[in-house]
Amino acid sequence: MDVINVLDRESFSPDSKSVVRLIDEDYLQLNLICLEAGQEVPYHNANSNVNLLVVRGEGELELAGEKARLEHGKIFRVPFKTRMRIVNDSNDRLSFLVFKTPNPKEMR
Repeated sequence: MDVINVLDRESFSPDSKSVVRLIDEDYLQLNLICLEAGQEVPYHNANSNVNLLVVRGEGELELAGEKARLEHGKIFRVPFKTRMRIVNDSNDRLSFLVFKTPNPKEMR
């Protein structure tokens, strides 16, 4: 049985966001993003179909100019090529899973 303990894999950096690759297969890339208070994932376009799931904390998600609160227990769906940004605007740490299906290397 292959088990990934997400909380054990969290890695926070005082200088910038931290990206931990958990799974890298043709049909799925799964990353854990860790942000200290005030850090962000800057504007970029989704390079696959993306689903976000918060593990710890909360923050702000901006998708194509629309803002939403990233909170535990909600899945946020991001279509391919959608412009997005994520900010940890809280005083606590934020970590979230990024499910990319298929793996971006398979997107054309």
